Amino acid sequence: MVYIHFALLFACIIYAAKLGGIGVGMAGGFGMAIAVFCLGIPPGPMPLDVILIIMSVLFACSVMHVAGGMDYMVRVASRVLRANPKYINILAPAIAFLLTILSGTGFTTMSILNVIQEVAKQNGVRPSQPLTSAVVASQIAISASPISAATAAMWVVVETMGVSFGQVLCVILPAGLFGAAVASLISAFQGVDLEKDPIFQARMKAGLVAMSSQEQREAPLPKGAKLSVVIFLLSVVFIVAMLLFKKEIGHTLGSRDIIVITMLFISMLMYWFCDVELTKIKNSSIFKGGYESLVVILGICWLASTVIGIYIPGLLALAFFCVSALLFSQGATSALLVPVAASLGCDAPMILACFVAVSGIFVTNVYPTSAFAISCDDTGSFMGKWSGTYVINHPFFLPGCLGLVAAIPFGFLMAGLVF
Repeated sequence: MVYIHFALLFACIIYAAKLGGIGVGMAGGFGMAIAVFCLGIPPGPMPLDVILIIMSVLFACSVMHVAGGMDYMVRVASRVLRANPKYINILAPAIAFLLTILSGTGFTTMSILNVIQEVAKQNGVRPSQPLTSAVVASQIAISASPISAATAAMWVVVETMGVSFGQVLCVILPAGLFGAAVASLISAFQGVDLEKDPIFQARMKAGLVAMSSQEQREAPLPKGAKLSVVIFLLSVVFIVAMLLFKKEIGHTLGSRDIIVITMLFISMLMYWFCDVELTKIKNSSIFKGGYESLVVILGICWLASTVIGIYIPGLLALAFFCVSALLFSQGATSALLVPVAASLGCDAPMILACFVAVSGIFVTNVYPTSAFAISCDDTGSFMGKWSGTYVINHPFFLPGCLGLVAAIPFGFLMAGLVF
């Protein structure tokens, strides 16, 4: 029966990869119907905590987007990138990593991907290199962000082991940063320069490569743009402080409740003070793209947790990696496997050292940030031999894998120093 269960799971994942986007969630729902009603598998735990955290963070980011905050952040990032085009393979992943750390979701990275590919192609750099490093860095950064759903799900478990939130950050943040740096280094050497790429040359002759104007980049920002960014960043500081100094403050709130309440509260603040039109929030690209991920989590992630939940592997880092590749969600992977790891006797240092491995969502290129990076590039740098037609033959795979291979031992080193 185990073969039938996993055959169903992989068949749904392959079909989901073909559908892409919101179709991934629909494929998961189809698989759930077969698993529960035909095969008699009891439904696994629905990733509600993960969904609620992602929903609240994405909503706050959408409000900030409408207020012009995202455009302001992108403009700052754009100026940094354009002022230092020779270092785009370093700056692109660094900015993506920082944005994800501060926002708790990799979807904020989507806002700078167009800028990255534009600066790259204007300076003769193969766009797939900085786009790949930025996407992988943002995906790894989820495991290092203090306000991500994945970290929140992990923290709920290790907190009961007597571990402080400061100790958690001292392990997961350096490990994630080291992994992202290694992945970025590998990405910088993938593929030939644009001037030597026949696909790019053909697309240039056909008029398929566009260049944006300075006027488009310097459009005036809404008056509440900067304030919305300040409000959002202060909320991140507040959340981290509430978790870091939980004992000193004396509260008993969990990370999920703190994040959800704070994000909804600052959304109202931005509405009051940043001139936000409520009707525009639902039309925000972050709102539309981000909430699509909720359907993905509810569908395919729930199916995977239902099937995998009855066949838990024994190797922790490998389990984190493989399950995240199947679930397309670091948060859902953390919520599923960290409690199991604790129940099997894994101690906090081991869990924290291996935690970066929940970032295996780059194995396929159907994850929203990966897919968006490919779609926003008009130079054809993601086409050809490494186009992803065979699932894993795409530019995200090798940098991501080698980044995690380097990050996990580094995580154990940091855990040894901290504990």
